[in-house]
Amino acid sequence: MDNSRILSREIEWSNYARSAYFATVVPGVEIRVSNEVILVSDPLVPLVDGNHAAMLNTTHEHTDDLIDRIIQHYQERCLTPTVVLSPSCSPDDLGQRLLEHGFKLTGEPEYWLALEDGSVVEGLKFPADIEVHEIEQAELTDFCQIMAAAFEMPDEIVPILYHNFSFVNELPGIHNYLACINKKPVGCGSLFSYAGFSSFGSTGVLPEARFYGIGPALFAHGYQDWKKDRTKMFLIQTVVPGMDRKLSQVGCRRLFTRSYYALE
Repeated sequence: MDNSRILSREIEWSNYARSAYFATVVPGVEIRVSNEVILVSDPLVPLVDGNHAAMLNTTHEHTDDLIDRIIQHYQERCLTPTVVLSPSCSPDDLGQRLLEHGFKLTGEPEYWLALEDGSVVEGLKFPADIEVHEIEQAELTDFCQIMAAAFEMPDEIVPILYHNFSFVNELPGIHNYLACINKKPVGCGSLFSYAGFSSFGSTGVLPEARFYGIGPALFAHGYQDWKKDRTKMFLIQTVVPGMDRKLSQVGCRRLFTRSYYALE
């Protein structure tokens, strides 16, 4: 097995172990784990992050049966069947087999990177009027509103985001951040530490505040909390086109990508 597949499996297992931990406290979230596939579903929050199948591991002769069972699982919950493919999946022709079942490659690739040179992050400079802090429970509405606006989600998603984050915001290893300019929230981000890995993501900035250094300020703040958490790897997850190239300029290295297939 090549190194990228081994690393992908280790990191993704950690990611879904964290999701399973969340599922114990967030009503409606379900994580089903087997040797063949991990099934994540959250009918209350119809976003692809919370509703997909991942880490498929089967044989050529059983691939069609597994895909059919994934389709049935999500259709029974009135959710769009979505499969995430990564180097951890097998067999290697899963993408083509999904297309034959009516799936379509959708959205942007999801890049997973690791920070390898922390000195670059520590040397980042950004305007002095940017302030980043970890939110308290009373600021959760602001956090969810910024996230929805930054990612161009409809307003009705805000109470749904609030529902989920309200259960996990104060759990150990969870850091949710707001970035402000002159005390006005303009950006958000999260750092989740679990099972030896810290994953930084959900970084969003309001359109009017972009290109001002908000993203680097959030990144640097998360990095400082990672140093306190003492996990073995600082990971960054992004679907923003071109962001993986920008992150490579601040000491990060791409590890692998994941691709999303949704049933039409």
